[in-house]
Amino acid sequence: MAEWLRQLAHTGDGVFAVDRDHRIIFWKPAVPGLLGYSDEEVLGKYCHDVIQGCDCGGRSTCGEHCPHFEQARRGRWVASHDLQTHTKDGHSVWVNMTTVAVLTRQKKLSALVHIFREAPQRSRETSSPQDTCAAQRTEDVPAGNPLARLTRQEWTVLGLLAEGLGTPAIAKRLFISPKTVRNHIENLLHKLEAHSRLEAVLIATRHHWI
Repeated sequence: MAEWLRQLAHTGDGVFAVDRDHRIIFWKPAVPGLLGYSDEEVLGKYCHDVIQGCDCGGRSTCGEHCPHFEQARRGRWVASHDLQTHTKDGHSVWVNMTTVAVLTRQKKLSALVHIFREAPQRSRETSSPQDTCAAQRTEDVPAGNPLARLTRQEWTVLGLLAEGLGTPAIAKRLFISPKTVRNHIENLLHKLEAHSRLEAVLIATRHHWI
């Protein structure tokens, strides 16, 4: 794996790898150094202590119980996503993150590799961090598109379904009850004329809105 990680150093994106204990074992800054950290400053540290990521609703997405680790452990793919982090100097910056799960020969999770680059559109936005991703998406969906029928909260739930989260995990992430999550899912399935959660995600993916 070490040689494979070194090969990733030839990309212009930033790359870091995290072991099963969530400690950073490889760090290659973006070109130019997007976050400003050298490898000596972050190697061995917990990923969530360095990245401290938040979603576009201002909610923390980093912690000891990393949702991406949980997805990867269960063999689920992790969708590329935007998150808000900060530079070494404390300045807020948006990055787009692609996650690759590294598995052992026994198909067990060995490490997560994160490839990141600046999300310039996010960085240019001046709206409050509490403005949700769902709000930004619904404003851009054409009126005739079935996705335009979704409320902002339904958009958020659909995005979390696309990440592979189930009802309990979505409820925990959004601080709502599982019953409320199920109601949102039922409503969005009806509006999209989808017969399953997977079909709803595929509809949104086909329209390039998640």
